[in-house]
Amino acid sequence: MNAMPAGPFAAILADPPWSFRTWSGRRGTPHRTANDHYPTMGFEALAALPVPAADDCALFMWVVDSHFDDALRRGAAWGFAFKTCAFVWVKAPTPAAVPKVGMGYWTRKQVEQCWLFTRGSPRRRSRGVEQAIWCGRGAHSAKPAEQYRRIEALVDGPYLEMFARRSQPGWTAWGNEAGSRDDLIDRMAGAA
Repeated sequence: MNAMPAGPFAAILADPPWSFRTWSGRRGTPHRTANDHYPTMGFEALAALPVPAADDCALFMWVVDSHFDDALRRGAAWGFAFKTCAFVWVKAPTPAAVPKVGMGYWTRKQVEQCWLFTRGSPRRRSRGVEQAIWCGRGAHSAKPAEQYRRIEALVDGPYLEMFARRSQPGWTAWGNEAGSRDDLIDRMAGAA
């Protein structure tokens, strides 16, 4: 993996390459694990990453429902305290649409959460940033482009996206796939 940017960054967005096993009992089931799409990292490798955070920094981390405990431990390993759920991405283009149904072992997933962690005392810029993001799904693991606007409205930069796949103006992109989706037109408008 390429070297982490020096920073320090006052806002960090992370969509970690979570590693987990499927329990279908079948090996080689297509598109059932992240490993089918990109290399994943275990908890220890992710926790050991040097995160270039400023003394006062907000971390926005996309979490996988089965890994809430790992997300809390990872935030702490990176020097952050959990605050709240920043965003809930409802996988539908509008509130009137039915959210896209995904995989799940107990219930079928229709939303993803992005949690907010802080280090020090980052300043909140706006009290008007909403939690629910309504956006259809795009390419595998692509998150809504709306996330950037909301983070920029909520906290000051400089901004770093860890595990980025596309470039975003005003942001530093880092990861082994950074820029790989810059020319990709996602299937659904608004996905990043």
